[in-house]
Amino acid sequence: MLKKYIYQIFIVIAAVLLSSNAWAQESISMYNMRTLPQTSRLNPAFQTDYNGHMGGLISPFSGQLLPDLDINFHSSSFAYNDFIYGGDGIYSDSLIWAFNSHDDALKFVDKLDKVNHLTFGINNNILNFGFRTKKLYWSFNATTRTNVDLSFPGGLVELMVKGNAHPDISPNMDLSGFGVDFMSYLEVGLGTSMEIMPELKVGIKAKALAGLANVETVKTDLYLDSYNDSLILQSDIQMRASQPAFILEDLYYDFQGDSLVSETTELETNEIINNLGYDFSNPGFAIDLGAEYEIMPELKAFASVTDIGFIQWNTNVAEVSGGGKFFFEGIDGVNYIDDNDTTTTEPEIGETYEDSLLRVLDIKKTGVSSYKTWLPTRVYVGGTYNITDAIGFGGLYRGVIHDGELNSAVSISANANTNHISATITYTVMEDNFDNIGIGFAGRFGPLQMYIMSDHVLEEVFPQTARDVNIRMGVNWIFGYKKDKAALIE
Repeated sequence: MLKKYIYQIFIVIAAVLLSSNAWAQESISMYNMRTLPQTSRLNPAFQTDYNGHMGGLISPFSGQLLPDLDINFHSSSFAYNDFIYGGDGIYSDSLIWAFNSHDDALKFVDKLDKVNHLTFGINNNILNFGFRTKKLYWSFNATTRTNVDLSFPGGLVELMVKGNAHPDISPNMDLSGFGVDFMSYLEVGLGTSMEIMPELKVGIKAKALAGLANVETVKTDLYLDSYNDSLILQSDIQMRASQPAFILEDLYYDFQGDSLVSETTELETNEIINNLGYDFSNPGFAIDLGAEYEIMPELKAFASVTDIGFIQWNTNVAEVSGGGKFFFEGIDGVNYIDDNDTTTTEPEIGETYEDSLLRVLDIKKTGVSSYKTWLPTRVYVGGTYNITDAIGFGGLYRGVIHDGELNSAVSISANANTNHISATITYTVMEDNFDNIGIGFAGRFGPLQMYIMSDHVLEEVFPQTARDVNIRMGVNWIFGYKKDKAALIE
């Protein structure tokens, strides 16, 4: 029954992803493409020199020509060809995976971090438009966002491969870091940028949020202590979810005490649709703040903070928690890896220990009926220096604050902005990844502006070595032009 409960949650996740409800990292390359209206998503103080714009999926013609999408993938520690690659010897004509042999598995373990993350996200812009009124530029957007983050401890993989008797395995291991975090929501935003004085622009955007679905790992504390040839696993876990498909009524063990039983009420299709949250039954609010200051005609500084906000989850909320100690004999990891040996078979580790683990963990449904999640908040600080009216260079810092952690990236760029074209080339350092070359291009063709960009061009060219992939593209309708010779070439 527990498997059924988990399966239903992931069906909801898959359905939301396939419908392209989305949330992901905004492109760093976009920040200095100043003819692009979408730059106001990174800094609400930014104004284009156009008098109005419109775009998005439901925008006539432009939305169907090239939908406004932002697709992202991130692996914190390994690339595709670290896990699946061409074999040699008897496997020279085949693709093999990292656990094809014990030696291959050891090489893969060396690439893992203490906690490893696989993240996927998409931004899907339904509609956006903006217009100028004297010194104000107003902007509106309706966007669906989803982000999925899967995490696992590298130490557990090392333990499975080497076995607890290996000299590299510590007698006391911290295996915390398992997690599934998923959030999908609708964002409806209204913003304005105002010229306070000729040198200073400030901006603000208020955003109403409607939560669609959420799975959150509050904690998965796992500690493993070795004693001779045996292990003691201590755990403390807590997860919660809000989703539209079913209601978890109860969670308990059967009479034998070795199986977890879930009692659920499955909802009809029309009820699921009603529960998706577009009626703001899972309400939230966020705000973006930004400023741009012209130190001298060729030198500008800017700063912004986006997504300061939260969502309150109320629909079909379920929280489970559990903890305890589990005693078992050590694992001979070699026996669970093929190692080209087809003469013996071993039971699945999950089948061997599943019932015992469930019994000891004492998993229960708590009485929580609602909870709050905070959005990842992004901080941008940077500046540009123009050597001509159209060509300049920039520097940008981006920090993402989430769950008490700060993830930083630093970028330098060369930028070109005219009244018809924006182009940029960027180099970005993020975490321990130093090969991030980005490009962006936006061109106006009559009333239409087309754009495409990526922060990781090399990964798009060589996807087998990619740890980061992102691409953003779309089409805008552009209306009018505010003449400003100091900013753009006529």
